[in-house]
Amino acid sequence: MSRSKLPPIVTLLYTHNPFYLISACLFAYGLKLLFRSGNSAVLFAPGTVGYMEPWGLLASLAGVTSLMAVTAILVVRLGRVWEDARSLVLIVLLMLLAISVSLDEIMTLLSDQDISRRHLLLMFGLGSSFAVVVSELLVRGLKISLPWAYRLPLHLFLLLFFLWPAGLLTELTGFTADQTRWMTAAFPSAAGLIGLFLIPAVRRTSEVVRHNGTPWRWPWFPWTPFVFLAAAVVFRSYSLTMSYDAVQYHTHFWDTSFSLYMLVPFLMAMLLILLEIGITERMPRLVNGVLMTAPLLLLVAYPWWVPWRRLPSYQNFTYLVVSEIASPVFIALMGLLVFYVWAWVRGLRRAELGIVAMLLTAVFIGPRTFGFATWMPSWGNLQSWPLVVLGLWQLIVVSGSRRSVNALMSLGAFAAMVVIHGRQFSVPASVISLTHVHVPLLVVILTGIIGRDELAHRFRWAGAPLITLTTIALLSQVARRHVSPTVLLIHIPAGIVLAVSLAKLLKEPLYHVIALLHGCFAGFVAVTGGIVAFFRLSLPEGAKPVILAVVSFGAAVLISTLKSGLLRRIRLFRLRRSRARSVE
Repeated sequence: MSRSKLPPIVTLLYTHNPFYLISACLFAYGLKLLFRSGNSAVLFAPGTVGYMEPWGLLASLAGVTSLMAVTAILVVRLGRVWEDARSLVLIVLLMLLAISVSLDEIMTLLSDQDISRRHLLLMFGLGSSFAVVVSELLVRGLKISLPWAYRLPLHLFLLLFFLWPAGLLTELTGFTADQTRWMTAAFPSAAGLIGLFLIPAVRRTSEVVRHNGTPWRWPWFPWTPFVFLAAAVVFRSYSLTMSYDAVQYHTHFWDTSFSLYMLVPFLMAMLLILLEIGITERMPRLVNGVLMTAPLLLLVAYPWWVPWRRLPSYQNFTYLVVSEIASPVFIALMGLLVFYVWAWVRGLRRAELGIVAMLLTAVFIGPRTFGFATWMPSWGNLQSWPLVVLGLWQLIVVSGSRRSVNALMSLGAFAAMVVIHGRQFSVPASVISLTHVHVPLLVVILTGIIGRDELAHRFRWAGAPLITLTTIALLSQVARRHVSPTVLLIHIPAGIVLAVSLAKLLKEPLYHVIALLHGCFAGFVAVTGGIVAFFRLSLPEGAKPVILAVVSFGAAVLISTLKSGLLRRIRLFRLRRSRARSVE
């Protein structure tokens, strides 16, 4: 009977052949039951887990793993059935993970029975050696061309699964319970460091694995085993806390130190690898996707999403992380900042937006920002150092590019830092009001001066009316008695001088108009103020009319002089004289 005439379910089973996986799972489950003594009806309750024969169980699991590896080699060597071989390779990795997890339980039981350190180290050494030997024989037996740039991280991951628990046994290390908990939490970070060893392989491009001895193309080869190992790291991180972060029997069984924020360093390394793949293989969609989704790690780092957040061991360790290191959200934020800086150094201009976003977020989220305060910051918790970094970085960038956007971000960062410091320290209210009024004007004018693009020209044009708006805002502050009127008397002539200077510097006629308007306003204020002050003066009777007569006479003489053209003749005389001197 041909495959086309078979029922769909039979065709599916025939094509994908899940029975290897079913067999491996049944082997692992049955062997653990066979080698476990005592009542196992209710697992993990007091007195139910008895002595487990370690060597027999490990030898049996190793035998099943070897059987699967040999079968994979035979189905390829004899029948070229690569689809079944792929399943068998993943099953071998699954069995190695199962052996490492079984070692956790065995080691904790043996350590309770005062087994010698040599015995424990021997079991760790045999387990790790077996994992590396099986994986290497599998690669060689299948005649797969896997460069060492990929093979070395593969072996390091397997060694990590087997050897990291050795550092968690107090019988071997002498660590306290708290130190063991820290080591358990550091497992994903160690896995992330190993993952970074894949970056040199990625930069060699997919051409190095084009002719790999298998029918699979990149990225299915060689990334399928590493995706499986990445999922295994997540599971192993949880299983280690279940095995070595033991709790008393009167507490909740799920009460461990494990949290999703522990996975952030590993996930960060995975994002970095994906970014390198996108850059090296010229996959802009992948690059954009990684850059856009990376900030989601801030949500993963928030400790209070998990259902077991109210359990005591979890809470105690989370508070310890915050007090000894920093808030998990802040740690993730700093990691994202490094990630975007790396992307920017690699030539991705879009990563600049990520750097700015992370620095601005760091203004609100500090090392001790915790709980709901993460999403509801206050003035007292704001940090100024990210603004300093942002301002200096953009200042360096704008010195070479002269882009007004960079100038605006640099000046805006320094301006925001000034405002934050004014809020946090005991600065007089009048000074704060003056700062708030003048900071926008300075930012706009300096951006227009520094920039050399079209946006900078618009900032130059906007600076002129902003001088007037600043004066109006200052008038409102004087009316509310937040600022002394003396400041206004200084501000008006200073605004005229600024407008005239900018008109000459920027060649913008609008600044001349603003200077004229401010001059008229200053004259009006001076005349009005002078008249009011004059009539409030206490002078002898008859003195005020005499003074007014003198002023009126002076005005009349000035008008007559203007009518006579004397000023014009004087100007022409000086012009002729200067020309004569230039000729001589």
